[in-house]
Formats: sequence, C-alpha cells, structure tokens
Amino acid sequence: MSNVSIKSLPKINGFSLSRPRILPLLVSVTAIMAVSLFFVWSRIEAVNLEYAISSHESRLRELNQESRQLRLEVASLRNPLRIEQVARKELGLRMPTPNQVIIVE
Repeated sequence: MSNVSIKSLPKINGFSLSRPRILPLLVSVTAIMAVSLFFVWSRIEAVNLEYAISSHESRLRELNQESRQLRLEVASLRNPLRIEQVARKELGLRMPTPNQVIIVE
C-alpha cells in the first residue's frame, strides 16, 4: 500500500492557497492562439484574393482593349474599297471586259 500524505496548504490572511490548475489555462491559451492564427490566415487569404482579383481585372481590361482593336482591324480589312485596291495593285486583277462576261442561265 502506498502511503499518500496530503499536506494541507497554508492559509495566508484567511485565504487558503491552492495549486494552480494548469490544464484549463493551457486549453484557453491554445484556443486563443488557434483563433488568432485562423484570423491572421483568413486575412492573408483575403489579401491574396484581392491581389488575384485585381490582377484578373487588369488582364480583362487588356483583353477588352485588344478585342476592340481587333474588331476595328477586321472592319478596316472588310472595307470594299480596300479589297478593290489590293486586288488591282497587289494581285494585278482588273474589271472584266464585256466579252469575258458569260451569263449562266
């Protein structure tokens, strides 16, 4: 049998001293640290997402600008006057004479 003796803790000015309970304190500190770390992590993620959104918005603006420029280029390339000039000057084409025209019925 083991002999366990429990010493009574001294009393000072009528207050009895007790052993500090470490486990609840450690659980509380751990919980506060976990909540704090989660808060910091969530703020970092929010900032990273803001940077990503800003980057994507910038890329979207660039693509919209490029799309407008390409539509303008397509419109200028489809101009019948430009097509006729290219056909005459670069390809050497000319309007057909009346003898070269055959009407298919």
